[in-house]
Amino acid sequence: MKKFLITGGSGFIGTNFINLLSLKRHKILNIDKISKISTPDKFKKIYDKKKYSLVRNNLEDPNKVFQILNKFQPDYIINFAAESHVDRSINDPLYFIKNNINSAINLFHAYCQYYKKKKIKLFHISTDEVYGSITKGESKENDAYEPSSPYSASKGGADLIASSFNKTYGVEIKILNLSNNYGPYQFPEKFIPTLISHFLKNKKAPIYGNGKNIREWMHVEDSCNAIWKSIISKEKFKKMNLGSGVRVSNIDIAHNIFEIMKTKNLTNLKKDNFLKMVKDRPGHDERYALNTKFFKKKIKYKIKKNLKEGLKETISWYIENDKWIKNVNKSYNFRRLGLID
Repeated sequence: MKKFLITGGSGFIGTNFINLLSLKRHKILNIDKISKISTPDKFKKIYDKKKYSLVRNNLEDPNKVFQILNKFQPDYIINFAAESHVDRSINDPLYFIKNNINSAINLFHAYCQYYKKKKIKLFHISTDEVYGSITKGESKENDAYEPSSPYSASKGGADLIASSFNKTYGVEIKILNLSNNYGPYQFPEKFIPTLISHFLKNKKAPIYGNGKNIREWMHVEDSCNAIWKSIISKEKFKKMNLGSGVRVSNIDIAHNIFEIMKTKNLTNLKKDNFLKMVKDRPGHDERYALNTKFFKKKIKYKIKKNLKEGLKETISWYIENDKWIKNVNKSYNFRRLGLID
């Protein structure tokens, strides 16, 4: 049994990763500030609650973070902590920059102090959005960052700080750049949950711009398993892309979800009238595509869920977990974000 310290373990990917760790019988400490969009522990699938604990902390004080590390004595640290909605970052860039960069540097600083006592690895979870939009080809690990939104800039900044700490202090922060995730526990305002909720209510779903923006989609269970394989791997790396290779436009995702739900009689919308094209958000990247040759060759993890299977499971999850949806909806006022007057 190993000890895992998880930051941001009440967010979308963090929650799924804790569920995975719990099945593997490891001891888990979750550090999370617990916001309106967090997943309460009562909704997590924690196998052994005696091996799980939560510390409510926003990573603002590196000394307090070090005290937590020193007390728990983790074998691994995985950093999921970040605000992650592009539209929100457009409306409030200062909050995103302050939160995502400051929380990262405070964690890294505390980790450096802890590393002097116990030389462990810290895995910093990032995004493909840091590379910016590419018209063709694939983004490689050594490509320059060209972020388009305050969110992706804040994540890119945290990545660069991680790299600088490795060079300056000789620590081992591993950066994992993930492609777009979907699946259980994703906040309802995100793209795929928004489509599902609209179709269930027989409401036309909004699509930004012309809907041709392409993303690389990976089910969150595959992402968590890929992260796990990366953690336990003996391969040496400083930075690695984790993606599925499944690149599909937003409008095609909408069509796929609608067809699945229509076939199961989950919506009464008509096939020629189920989408509403709305004003695009500024700086909307056209295409993401990750080069994952190193990941495939060295980590040797094969994606298990194809897109159609993953979407079917995701639709079923949101229908079956309406209590989780209602819990989120009670504390959050949904409105269109990402527009500039």
